[in-house]
Amino acid sequence: MAVPQTQIAAVVSGPSKSSSARVDIISERPVPSPKQGEVLIKLEYSGVCHSDVHSIRGDTLMLTDVAGHEGVGKVIQGEAHRADLQCLTDLLIWLYSSCLKCEICAINHTACPYQKNAGANVPGTFQQFIVSPAEHVTIIPPELDPDTAAPLLCAGIAMYSSIMKTKTRPGDWIVILGAGGGLGHMGIQIAVKKGLKVIAIDSRDKKRELCLSLGATDYFDYKKDDIAARVKSVTRGLGAHAVICTANSESAYIQSMQMLRRLGVLVCVGIPNKPFRLPSTPLDMIVKGMERPRRCQAH
Repeated sequence: MAVPQTQIAAVVSGPSKSSSARVDIISERPVPSPKQGEVLIKLEYSGVCHSDVHSIRGDTLMLTDVAGHEGVGKVIQGEAHRADLQCLTDLLIWLYSSCLKCEICAINHTACPYQKNAGANVPGTFQQFIVSPAEHVTIIPPELDPDTAAPLLCAGIAMYSSIMKTKTRPGDWIVILGAGGGLGHMGIQIAVKKGLKVIAIDSRDKKRELCLSLGATDYFDYKKDDIAARVKSVTRGLGAHAVICTANSESAYIQSMQMLRRLGVLVCVGIPNKPFRLPSTPLDMIVKGMERPRRCQAH
């Protein structure tokens, strides 16, 4: 296809990000050109993640003026040796690129200290065209619709990764706070498929119906129930093997710690609007057997 010189984009206005930041739709933003090792993608869909809200409001660092990291589109231009990507559906996610050379990348490139992130320090997916390093694009199976795929490998992979980090096994108890939300409801489905017993924490009857319909074993309303006591009551007084907190409040994290059994694992997902420290003392760490994960071997 012919590549135009300009495109439509949602641009954050003003040099500083704040709660009053504006996002303006402009039609004259230049279309970027791919350099060596890059491809140009014509975006078809972009999801909106709550992380984008944090970036636009200045809660987290944003060095670009176009947010978004859940983009799906087709490769329309790039190097000859990447011709295998031409006209294929491609996904652009939060990890825009990593160096693939440092000691951290040798263990897990998603933790690269030199990584670039779409919508944070490079322009994101709230535009029609985007350039991406060819090595970091993800090919999407043709049977998966792009509007379904767009949020899947942000919210979906965030929850899949979180569940994998817990090292839980079939039959273990896992608690998901914010289980009826965009992240949480995906987490329930993944956890159930892995054979875990899910305790869903959220509020309101509609969330209860959703969580239970997706396979949660139990549902507790944090506005009505003593959730720490209820979780212990269904786990023989021991607490959950793992807790994934997708909520962002200090109270949610305090309760998360209370619901863990000894040797349990807490995975932090929800990003607070204002920083606070996890409520854990050295004694808590000793008594509950909490420790840093062992170093993974490079593959």
